[in-house]
Amino acid sequence: MIFVIDKFTNQVYKELNETGPDLSKTILGAAARGTKTMKKMPSHKRAEILENTSNAILKNARMLAETITIEAGKPIKYSIKEVRRAAITMKFSAEESKRIYGETIPFDAEPRGERKFAYYTREPIGIVLAITPFNDPLNLVAHKLGPAIAAGNSIIIKPSLVTPISAMHLVDLIHSSGLPEDCASILIASGASEQLRQMLVDDRIKMISFTGGTEAAADVVQHSGIKKYSMELGSNCPVILWSDAELDKAIPDIVDAGFESQGQNCIHAQRVLIHEKIYEEAKSRIIEATRQLKVGNPLSESTDVGPMIHEGEAKRVESWVNEAVTDGSKILTGGEREGNVYYPTVIESVDPKSRIAQKEVFGPVMLLFKIRNPEEAIEISNSVPYGLQAGVFTKNIDVAQKFIDELEYGGVLINQTSDFRVDFMPFGGYKYSGLGREGIRFAIESMTEIKLVIYNKNAQV
Repeated sequence: MIFVIDKFTNQVYKELNETGPDLSKTILGAAARGTKTMKKMPSHKRAEILENTSNAILKNARMLAETITIEAGKPIKYSIKEVRRAAITMKFSAEESKRIYGETIPFDAEPRGERKFAYYTREPIGIVLAITPFNDPLNLVAHKLGPAIAAGNSIIIKPSLVTPISAMHLVDLIHSSGLPEDCASILIASGASEQLRQMLVDDRIKMISFTGGTEAAADVVQHSGIKKYSMELGSNCPVILWSDAELDKAIPDIVDAGFESQGQNCIHAQRVLIHEKIYEEAKSRIIEATRQLKVGNPLSESTDVGPMIHEGEAKRVESWVNEAVTDGSKILTGGEREGNVYYPTVIESVDPKSRIAQKEVFGPVMLLFKIRNPEEAIEISNSVPYGLQAGVFTKNIDVAQKFIDELEYGGVLINQTSDFRVDFMPFGGYKYSGLGREGIRFAIESMTEIKLVIYNKNAQV
């Protein structure tokens, strides 16, 4: 039995039966049948189903937002945003499902290719196994479900066991929107379960789409064999405030980027690098804005910061902060824990090589660094084993371009924080950030195979 806990009250919200070995085999068999159904389904029908799902998400927005808030602890105002994004994700998937194009290729670029040409089409890959985390329990599922169906695949979703209800609601909505049952299924099982392990090695699973931690990803690859992968493994994002940054705009964005969803976000602003000329003013403003955040019941419309996913995570963040303080860092505000609530915390005088500066804290903690020149900012920013996105605030185009050229991040955002994305944009990463969580079109392409046809114009009929 799986108990889904209300993260604020710590009471049982839902009880679910774990998917047993027999049912997991049934699900896999159904998904295999679903691939045949999906391959025959025309793109206009796939688009219609996805469009209907987008509309169904909006019609059920309040229910879905409350589910996210209860099972993930995300404040309701952010859960509502997530629901809207999930609807957009499905809508973009619907639109892109009608634009899965191939290409015609002349072969006469070399002598042996004279009077020959080819074309290729993009074909469905088969069964996609999607493994999703707790922090965006609806939209991250939509980011795998939408493209998989748009590409003509069937999909099995294994959501986080601490937040499975949102995923179950989304699958119910796509089924009620016209998708046959066999084409999308939910696996309720732990990452270490035998059910999942058997599924990972099954040759009928053609692709694994994973979002989560580096260690879990390594375990998945180790137990999966030769398959296609798409992985996003987290980050430790910097935001650089250059000397000419507009603080009136930058500070509210930075504080929001640091503490939205309790910092449980792979592109949250963990490290803020501030030019020495504006360091004291920027620091003062960040402290004041952080202290204004309301911590409490995430179902309240006025709450900015709710509980973390469970007390163990809050204790881990607390231990990292305490370790940093022992090593000489200074807490400017926050640093307190009540159960699974960790208060928004800002720290300075942090060793760039310390654990809290090097690893992804995945909690409501922001580190401030004083910088003197671009080289120092680049060195500190690039010193971590991740590289998803970086934010830079400056009016100087030359300074901006230097950061664009030398920051080792999949995305460099100018006059924005690291915590920004729209759901159709490509989303890459350096180092241990994995292969990136693609935008809709790119995700659809990754869930297809190329079929090449070569014509010889000299052939006799």
